[in-house]
Amino acid sequence: MASAPPDRPTAARELARRSLVVLAVAAAAQYFVWRIVDTSPADGAYWFYVLFLVAEIVGVTEVLLFFLTTWRRRERTPRPAPAGKTVDVFIPTYNEPTALLRDTAVAARAMRYPHRTWLLDDGDRLEVAALAAELGCEYLARADRRHAKAGNLNHALAHSTADFVVTLDADHVPMPDLIEQLLGFFDDPKVALVQTNQDFFNLDSFQHATDWETATAWQQQELFFNVIQPGKDALGAAMYCGSPAMIRRRALDDVGGFATETITEDMHTGLRMQQRGWEVVYYNRSVARGLAPQTYLAYNTQWHRWGQGAMQVLRVENPLVRGTLTFGQRLAYFASFFFYWTSYQKLVFLLIPAFSVLTGIFPFVAEPRAYLLRFVPYLAGTLAATLYAQGGLRAFVNTERYNLIKLGAMLRSVSGLFTRRATFRVTPKARGAGAGWIRLLPYMALLALLATASITGFTRAVMLGGGFASWAFAVNGIFAAYFLYLLAPAVFLAMRRRELRVAYRFPRQLDTPVRYRLPGGTDVSWAVSFGRNMNRFGLSITLDTPMPVGSSLELMIELPGREIRTTASVRWVRSFPVGDHTRHAHGLRFEHISVADQDAIVLYLLWDVAPRHGRMLTMTDRSQETTERVA
Repeated sequence: MASAPPDRPTAARELARRSLVVLAVAAAAQYFVWRIVDTSPADGAYWFYVLFLVAEIVGVTEVLLFFLTTWRRRERTPRPAPAGKTVDVFIPTYNEPTALLRDTAVAARAMRYPHRTWLLDDGDRLEVAALAAELGCEYLARADRRHAKAGNLNHALAHSTADFVVTLDADHVPMPDLIEQLLGFFDDPKVALVQTNQDFFNLDSFQHATDWETATAWQQQELFFNVIQPGKDALGAAMYCGSPAMIRRRALDDVGGFATETITEDMHTGLRMQQRGWEVVYYNRSVARGLAPQTYLAYNTQWHRWGQGAMQVLRVENPLVRGTLTFGQRLAYFASFFFYWTSYQKLVFLLIPAFSVLTGIFPFVAEPRAYLLRFVPYLAGTLAATLYAQGGLRAFVNTERYNLIKLGAMLRSVSGLFTRRATFRVTPKARGAGAGWIRLLPYMALLALLATASITGFTRAVMLGGGFASWAFAVNGIFAAYFLYLLAPAVFLAMRRRELRVAYRFPRQLDTPVRYRLPGGTDVSWAVSFGRNMNRFGLSITLDTPMPVGSSLELMIELPGREIRTTASVRWVRSFPVGDHTRHAHGLRFEHISVADQDAIVLYLLWDVAPRHGRMLTMTDRSQETTERVA
C-alpha cells in the first residue's frame, strides 16, 4: 500500500477550511440582517434599493452554494485493472486538423491495456480514413450528421460490442496507462462512468496565466476539476464532462445511449445515469491532456455551448424537482445551473458604480461607520474562506477576471432555457485571430464607464469634503476601480491573443539536446543546442551567431531511448538581448523525417514534457496524488 501523499487534504487543513467557511457564513448573516432591517432606499429610488439587494443576495447565494457543494470532497483511489475486459476508445471528430487528430490517435493506439481505437469522422474525410488505415484504427463515417457529437457516438455504439467505452475529444491525448487507471473502478457494479480531470498541455492558451520564469501557472478550469468536482462526487453528483472518461456499456444501453436532446450530451447523459440509480465517479487525475482554447473567440464559443446546453438540460430534465435524485444531488445540479444565472448579477454590479456616480442616486442609505462595521467582516470572511479554497489571491483574482470576460457568452447562453433548437459548435482548435475591437465593443464600453466612474467618484468625494454623499461617491469609485482592474487585462488579452500555427508547438526550452551541423560536415563539426517550440513538424534552437534564412542543417535530436536524425531548413531568425550580448532564435522545419520519428516526438512531448510542465499548475499538482500508483 502506498503511503498518504503529502499534498492531499489533511484533517488540520480541512478543519481550518471549514472553520473559515463557518465564520464567513456568520459574517454574511449579520451583514444581510443589517441590510434588510437597518438600511433604507434613497428618496424616490426604492426600485434601485431592491435591485441592488437582490443582486447582493444572488451573489452571496453563489458563494454559499460553493461552500455547501465543497464542504466535503471525495478523493478516489484506483483499484488494479481486471484482465480480459473489452474496451473501445471513441475519438469523435468533425473538422479538426488531421495532424492534431493523428497525435491523439497515435497515443490512443499506444495505450497499454488491450483495446480498439475508433476514429468517428463526422467530416467524412478521405485523409482521416487513410489515417485510420495507416494506424490500424477502426474508421466510421455517417451519411448524415444528425445530433452532432451525440449522434456520432451513438452511431459508433451500434458498431461496438465492447464492455467499456473511453470517450476522448479529438485533441485529448491519453497517457499510456489511462485504461489501467480507470478500469478497476468498475469492479463496483453500480459504477456507470468514471470522469477524470480535464488537463491541458498548452500552458500559453487564452485560459492560462503562466509565468515561465517562476514556473507557476493557473488555468481557468482548475477550480472546477480540483475543488468543485470532488465536492460534487461526495454528494453523488459528479458531472460527466465528455473527455477523458470511461463508461460501462450496459449503463449506456440502460439510458438509451448518449443524450441527443441537448448540445451538452455529456452532462445530460451523466445526469440520466444518476437518475437511473447508476453512480458517476470522479477521479482527480490527469490521465489525458487536451488543447485549451488558444484565443478568446474559441474560449467564448466553448463557454456559450456549455451554458446553452446546461440550460437545455435544465429545461428537458429539470433535475431540481423531477426524478429520484437525492437532496445532495439536486443541490449540486442547482449550483451548476445557478452559476450561469449569476451573469446577470455580475452585469448589475458592473453598471451600478457608474450609474450611482453619474446620477448621484445610491442603492441604499446608511451611516458610514455602521456600513463598515457590517460590510468589512462580511467581505473579509468571504474572501478568507474563498482564498483558502481557491489556492490564494492570484487564483481568486484570475477566477474573477475570467468570470467577467466570459460574461457575454454566459448572458446569451441562458437562451437555452427557452430555445429548443441550438447548433453544436465545435471549439476551434487551430489557427485563430485575436478578437477585434468591434466584437469586444460591449467590453470597451464597460471599460470606459468604469474608468469614468472611478475618476468621477474620487473627484466628487474629495470636492464634497465629507458627509454621506462624499463617502458614497468614494465607495462607488473604489468598486469601479476594482472592476476596471479585473476587466481591463482580460479585454486586452482577448484582443492580443491569437494562434498562427496549425499544430501547437511546446514553448520554452525542453531540455532536449539537439546536435546540428551543416550538410556534409564531419563528426567533429557537430555543435550542441537545446530544442524548444517543438512539434512533429519542427523546432527552434537559440545560437550566439545567426544563420541565414533558408540554410539547411543536419540534426540529431536526443529523445529518451531514441535518437532522431533528420534535416531541417531555417524558416525564421529572431534576435533578442541577453545581458550585454545578443542571442538568435532559429525556427527550423524538418525536411526529411520519417512518420515514425514524428510520432516519437509527439509521444515524448505529450507523455514526458507535458506532465513536467503541468506541475507548474500548483492547484492541480497539489490536489493529485504524487505517490506511486497502484499497479
